[in-house]
Amino acid sequence: MSNDNSIVITKLSGRADIAINRPERKNALVPATAEALHDAFADAESDPEVRCVVLHGAGGAFCSGIDLKDSGVGAEMGAAIGKVHDLLASMRTPTIAAVERYAINAGSGLALGCDLLVIGETSFLQISEASMGVLAPANVAWLTQKFSTATALRLTLSGERYPGAALPSLGVPAKVVADADVLTTAQEMADRVAGYPNDGAANMKASVVSTAAAAGDFESRIAAARGPQK
Repeated sequence: MSNDNSIVITKLSGRADIAINRPERKNALVPATAEALHDAFADAESDPEVRCVVLHGAGGAFCSGIDLKDSGVGAEMGAAIGKVHDLLASMRTPTIAAVERYAINAGSGLALGCDLLVIGETSFLQISEASMGVLAPANVAWLTQKFSTATALRLTLSGERYPGAALPSLGVPAKVVADADVLTTAQEMADRVAGYPNDGAANMKASVVSTAAAAGDFESRIAAARGPQK
């Protein structure tokens, strides 16, 4: 696991809290941070004692995106953050994003990549890459996979800030709470999920994901939902 201190992982009672720890840069991402984030998720996924993960930002803010002042942005950054999203897509362990203040561009992608989203009433998601003339592959992939083409177009083409209170009406089923309660609410949710018996949360996540991936008729979907027969 990486020794980079820009990511801090704390484990307790079935839950792993992963913090993006660059508050002096508004928790913006550089390649080393993305690599450390991947390692933290991989560590949580491989630990049988961890049954739910909370991702949050240190200092009361989630993530302001990629640190454009860092010379390592570009291909190196793209490869590093891509590995994070590949891992999020394959994890059995449920993940919860606790979005305080803002999740911008690459930060929004991380929030949307988690299974559940807890966000403050005035905290916001913003996907503004189009206004910079670049693509937003992670945001587009998660929005279209989890929600809808219409939701993806609305959030990516407008480039606007969408506060937590507005997300459910846009088709993003976030749990919206008072700004001061975001992290504790996410941690309480994770503790509840981690406490399900018989690996219930991971099995349910696997059932939902495999069913969503099943093409065709209802019989195909219900077969996927049942999982492999023993």
